[in-house]
Amino acid sequence: MQDYEIVRLCLQGRTEFFERLVDRYQKLVYSLAMTRLKDPYLAEDAAQEAFVKAYRHLASYNPEYKFSTWIARITANTCTDLLRKRKGFYPVDSAPEATDPEGTPEQHVITRETKKRLETLIDGLSPKYKQPLMLYHISGMKYDEIAEYLKVPMSIVKNRIYRARKMLREAMED
Repeated sequence: MQDYEIVRLCLQGRTEFFERLVDRYQKLVYSLAMTRLKDPYLAEDAAQEAFVKAYRHLASYNPEYKFSTWIARITANTCTDLLRKRKGFYPVDSAPEATDPEGTPEQHVITRETKKRLETLIDGLSPKYKQPLMLYHISGMKYDEIAEYLKVPMSIVKNRIYRARKMLREAMED
């Protein structure tokens, strides 16, 4: 069943169908929230809030566009609102680190330092490069979905992701 058909059924009072949309897009919504907030508990709260907002505003969904783009926009706005409400809040990456039981302590330190350096470099990217890179690699969105979400041509999305990767690669080599 297509997303627009599910939305139509929900608007006709068959609200139990909304669960299908949640099942389809919960990974996307959570990963977008996690990317923005860098805290699994806040990301979970933001994801829930985004779905609540989407449900309340289903009538404003335009089936000409992908539902994934619409829910991604709602999620981004929800995260922005959450951060505004928590002025002075600086998210901390509290996700447990995966470790290789075979690796030496030195390898673990090097891996951790490399990861932190890469995160710092990504955070230092201009938003025009960082956002499409994160949407592609973290959220798993396709180029056309990112282009629709950012309201730019797909060629710009491809170019910005390419340039972001190049900048990161060059910075990591220094």
